[in-house]
Amino acid sequence: MRDLLVPVLLVAAITQPLAGIVFVLDGVLIGAGDGRYLAWAGLLVLVVFAPAAWLAVSAGGTLTWLWVAFAVAFMGGRAAVLLARAATDRWMRLGA
Repeated sequence: MRDLLVPVLLVAAITQPLAGIVFVLDGVLIGAGDGRYLAWAGLLVLVVFAPAAWLAVSAGGTLTWLWVAFAVAFMGGRAAVLLARAATDRWMRLGA
């Protein structure tokens, strides 16, 4: 069991800095009242992540590949949309 879990934990550990950026920006945008953008961005990320997760599982992949898909497609996608929003000043205006 340990041999199967080590690669999964390594993927999870390597992606922690990316997850930290995502969680901080998520909190900032929630606090700024930018919920509409977060909802649409979440749907976009789901459209990217769902096929990647399905591919990782259906192609005979292991739990490690599912975590890789999660790290790249889900967390990477969330980081991309959140960093793109934070790069503008639209999130600073309520309802924009």
